[in-house]
Amino acid sequence: MICPFCRTENRPGAVKCAACGSWITEYPPVREWVRPRRGRMLAGVCRGLADRFGLPVAAVRIAFLLSLLLWGGGLVIYLACWIGMPVEPEPVPATAPPPAPAPHGNGGGQAA
Repeated sequence: MICPFCRTENRPGAVKCAACGSWITEYPPVREWVRPRRGRMLAGVCRGLADRFGLPVAAVRIAFLLSLLLWGGGLVIYLACWIGMPVEPEPVPATAPPPAPAPHGNGGGQAA
């Protein structure tokens, strides 16, 4: 797949260009506004925001810490996001395939 901006060749099915980072698809993929169940430290707000906006989670955590230390508003924003962001839905467990029908043990003869 060729990037429409920098004209570099990317692997088939790529969504972002490896060279310039531009979206190759017509529209950027929609990311959900959820708090994940894995990879979170407290409530998952920073990881959820990082996933939603495509940012490094460490940068979002540092921004929250700096806003907490500098003007205290980070705590209010964090609590509001904690309340407002839904938790990621639980993954649906894969069900086992139905058991194979039991073979008939009468050998094709008639039952008595």
